[in-house]
Amino acid sequence: MFNIFSSYLAVDNFKFDTKKYKKEILNIKSKNEGRTVSNYAGWQSNDLKTVSKKFTSLFNKISENVKKIEKNLSVSKELRLHNLWYNINGLSSFNRPHSHPGGVVSGVYYVSIPKNSGSIVFLNRDLDYFFKGHVNKYNEYNSTIWKINPKENECILFPSYLEHYVEPNLNKKERISISFNYGF
Repeated sequence: MFNIFSSYLAVDNFKFDTKKYKKEILNIKSKNEGRTVSNYAGWQSNDLKTVSKKFTSLFNKISENVKKIEKNLSVSKELRLHNLWYNINGLSSFNRPHSHPGGVVSGVYYVSIPKNSGSIVFLNRDLDYFFKGHVNKYNEYNSTIWKINPKENECILFPSYLEHYVEPNLNKKERISISFNYGF
C-alpha cells in the first residue's frame, strides 16, 4: 500500500513458519544480554550485519519488496541490507519515538504478535503544516499520525527518516519482531 502519509508505507503478509523463527530468537536472547536503544524494558539484540542461514528465505522475500520500492524511488545505487536486530517486548515493554538515520528503507517483520501487544505508530508532523485547519476527516493521506496493528507474519516497510514508536505490550505473552535497515 503506497500513500501520501509518507513517500511509502508498504505492508505485506508472508507465509513463513514463525515458530522456528521464534525458537531461534529466544535461543539468541538466552545467550545475549542485548542492548538498549529505543526499547524500554524489552530486549533488543545487538546489530547483525549478515543474515543467518535460518532467516535466509525471509530476507530474500524482504529484499524482493525492497527492490520494488528501490525501483519506485529511482535511485542510482542498489539498496543493500545494512543491519538487522531482534526485538522481544514483554508485558509493559515499548519502544520510544525514533527514526533510523543512515538507512533508506527500514522495516519490521512480526514473528509473534499476541492480542493487545502494541501497535506501531508512525509520525509525520510535516503534514500538519500543509493540512492544518483544512481537513474534514483524517485518513492515511492527511494524518500526522498513522497506526498499524501488526499481524503475525506481516512485514512493514517504511522510509528510514519516518519517526515511529511501538505502543506498550499489554499482554503477558511476548511480542517478537525482527527490525532491519537497507541503504546504499
